[in-house]
Amino acid sequence: MADRFTYTTPTPDDIKELAANLRDEDRRELIGAVGNNIEAECLHCLEASEVAYICKLDGVPLAAFGVVRKNPWQNIGVIWMLATKETAKHKVYTGKWTLKGIRAFMKDWSYLYNFVDKGNDETIRWLKWMGAKVYPPRPYGLYGNLYHKFTFGEGE
Repeated sequence: MADRFTYTTPTPDDIKELAANLRDEDRRELIGAVGNNIEAECLHCLEASEVAYICKLDGVPLAAFGVVRKNPWQNIGVIWMLATKETAKHKVYTGKWTLKGIRAFMKDWSYLYNFVDKGNDETIRWLKWMGAKVYPPRPYGLYGNLYHKFTFGEGE
């Protein structure tokens, strides 16, 4: 089964397809943080990333993830992951490989962070399982909704 999954550098077309099929939780989180132009924000994640990958199942995008460097002199980055609804059907595989991905990123980055919507309980559990430190919620984003900052590594 695992040979049906591939990891490559995403193209803009991959990201557009992913954006059109995002999980409801990811869509809500993006809208609350940056507004309702989902496709543009997903493309921005790709374009701003120093490193990015897409996971496909039989050629269809499931999830994309990457890191945007925040300071050219430090190994501090904003980690992101966007997933489709189809990802939920492959939780064991997704969990296993995202954990490996975090470990690989942490070889090159001393500190990674981002924000997760307060109501995104499944993602918060998954982040904690992967070793993220999840902070109490605070207002964040375009509308001041409550988000938890989460971090991997030591920094800021």
